[in-house]
Amino acid sequence: MAETERYWAYFDEAWKHVLERFFPDFLYFFLPTLAADIDFSQPIIFLDKELEQLAHTSLKGAKQVDKLAQVSLRDGNEQWILVHIEVQGDKDDDFSLRMFRYFYRIFDRHGKRVVSAAILTGTDPIPSEGRYEITAYGSGVEFRYLAFRLMEYNSVELARAESPAALIVLAAQERERLRRSGERVAAKLSLIRKLYERGYNRAQIVGLFEFIDWVVQLSAVEDEQFWEGVKTIEEEKHMPYITTGERIGIEKGLQQGLQQGLQQGSLEEGRAMVLEVLEEQFGQVPPTLGAAIQQIEDREVLHRLLRRALRCASVDEFQQTLAALRQQTEG
Repeated sequence: MAETERYWAYFDEAWKHVLERFFPDFLYFFLPTLAADIDFSQPIIFLDKELEQLAHTSLKGAKQVDKLAQVSLRDGNEQWILVHIEVQGDKDDDFSLRMFRYFYRIFDRHGKRVVSAAILTGTDPIPSEGRYEITAYGSGVEFRYLAFRLMEYNSVELARAESPAALIVLAAQERERLRRSGERVAAKLSLIRKLYERGYNRAQIVGLFEFIDWVVQLSAVEDEQFWEGVKTIEEEKHMPYITTGERIGIEKGLQQGLQQGLQQGSLEEGRAMVLEVLEEQFGQVPPTLGAAIQQIEDREVLHRLLRRALRCASVDEFQQTLAALRQQTEG
């Protein structure tokens, strides 16, 4: 799979994971006034199924990610937040219309206040500047949403900031810059070095490392140079979680092995690899779970399950993922 193809293959999953893992950081970075009103001691509820139901007839494109979240405010009220991540390649005149459709469908069905925000990772400007308007003979509606263009943020300030969201924005900027020119290994190692210098905990490092590893794609030769550089950085920093890079490297190797096996038509090998990772992570796999995995005939589902097996904190969490994927494929 070519580098560009790998990027788009995991675009949806990579952005969804990083949004969920660092959602409070995203809010403090992009919407600090809202974040100050949120009671983060209460759980953040992601309403993906609600969004899927609302989007079934939208003009949704392939290169975008949507997250709908429910948060609790300090005054006891609840607030719904729509975060829409759009990669702009070609000009898209329907972008603002999609934002408006999500807004009115959520309000029409649930009567909820919605904060609509678009995070734009590309370089092209949206035509409406965060606005959708439709009028006729003095009647109509004007809808406004918040638009954040990642390429407009100052890279020097991002490099100095402590927020994980700032590093995510900086990585997304590097992706766009390196499409035109630049030494990719050095740029990627620079991001990783910042990751280790900011005092993040192990969970934050793993989540950010994973995102950076996806967003800055390398060739096979460059990848070898990169992992040698990661080893050097970890040795220099004497980090207590020195196996972070090794763990993600193993994950990449397993994914590549699964991909090769599935390309050769070996679904059985793919199932066996998922079960092997589960046993390594959690010990004995429940018989009912093992039987469910053995019945999977979808290659993409096996790809996603392998990634989740490496990241889930428990067998129960993995089973929830499996149930959700089966529901999606059956629906």
